[in-house]
Amino acid sequence: MTRQARRTRTPQSVLMYIIVVAIVAVSLFLMVDFGVRAAVLFRAKEEAHQLDYEINRQLLIQEKLRARLQYVQSTAYVEEVAHTRLKWTRPGETLVVVVNPPAPGTAIHDEVTLPISPSAEMNIAPASMPPWMHWWLLLFKSPPPEIF
Repeated sequence: MTRQARRTRTPQSVLMYIIVVAIVAVSLFLMVDFGVRAAVLFRAKEEAHQLDYEINRQLLIQEKLRARLQYVQSTAYVEEVAHTRLKWTRPGETLVVVVNPPAPGTAIHDEVTLPISPSAEMNIAPASMPPWMHWWLLLFKSPPPEIF
């Protein structure tokens, strides 16, 4: 009989066991939920910092672009482009273009000989060449192919 007395539990001990299990289950649930919320909050803060950085970077780019737009719309930009890129000069100015010296070992060919065959065939003097041929010789420094 002593064994049966030990095995039978009183309703108070069963109730206490159920309460402890419930408290452990609720505390585990709350710990997991707190961990998940902390991870979500951490990711959100990291994303907010990243977005703040990106916003500041884009604002800096926008500021630079606005300054560039203002400069491009000014007359100073027009003058700079005219002088540097287009090689335009004002009346009375002299344009000086610096040419790099040729690499050693390369031959310099300053003279351009006129093609003998087209001039001889057509008996045309070099002064009466068509305008496109003058441009061709100026740009390519060689006579045009025979198809022309």
